[in-house]
Amino acid sequence: MMFSNLCHKTRQSRPVIVKAKRATRWLPFIASLALAACATVPSGTPEEQVRARAMGRWQALVEGDAAAAYSFITPGYRAVVPLADYRRTTALAAWYGAEVISVTCPEAEKCLAKVRIDFRYVSGRKAPEKISTHYDETWLLEAGQWWFFQKI
Repeated sequence: MMFSNLCHKTRQSRPVIVKAKRATRWLPFIASLALAACATVPSGTPEEQVRARAMGRWQALVEGDAAAAYSFITPGYRAVVPLADYRRTTALAAWYGAEVISVTCPEAEKCLAKVRIDFRYVSGRKAPEKISTHYDETWLLEAGQWWFFQKI
């Protein structure tokens, strides 16, 4: 009799447990959507937003994280050029550092960033230890987010 009561309670509570498990399966998805919504709300002036995005992209390149750097590029480029191809282009240099010198936005949906970069070519030939130069970047506003324009 005691065993049958135990089974009866388990049978009754089981659907509740199954529903709870199903609900918890969606929690990571819901949490990621909430975080993504927060991350896509830009704050500051367009110049500040582009400066932050440009530094994030260059930080990823300096750390050797091509996938993270790739995520800053326009969706149109990423639709045509696979990550593996982009990774090969970033492997041509060893990035030592970068600094965003200036950002100007001549149009509402276009900003230009001037970046000082320190790098060394990776090749079989003997190359200078480190090269420092300035690089002009174009950033475009699409769907509320600033994206680095990479030529194909």
